[in-house]
Amino acid sequence: MGSGFNAGNLFADQPSLTHKMLGLVALAGLLIAGFAVFAVFAMVLIVLKIAFWAVFFPLRLLFKLLWIPVGLIGGLFSFAAGITLLPVLLTVGFVVAVVAAIAALLALLVPAIPFVLLGLMIWAVVRQRPVMQN
Repeated sequence: MGSGFNAGNLFADQPSLTHKMLGLVALAGLLIAGFAVFAVFAMVLIVLKIAFWAVFFPLRLLFKLLWIPVGLIGGLFSFAAGITLLPVLLTVGFVVAVVAAIAALLALLVPAIPFVLLGLMIWAVVRQRPVMQN
């Protein structure tokens, strides 16, 4: 017989590339089937949403129309509260603005204090004193 070498069985223990790809093709098919099932389910839910919207739309309109007086009364109370608090808020805002302006002015002047003192010391040394006449 021979040495036992058979070219047809050379790669028999390793699956071919085509055989390996069949698993991926099957997975892709399952994925597409899952998307199809999801699409059908989504369409059913969209039809149900449209049906519920059409059924409950008159009730929504009715409740919105009934809510108009309540909303107007609430808006009137809010307007009255705003008008009442406006002078207080303006006064507090003015006080805060004045305090902020003073703080900003001090923030600009405080770093200049050493230079002003140095200038006063130089002036005290250099100034001419009036001569006293007897």
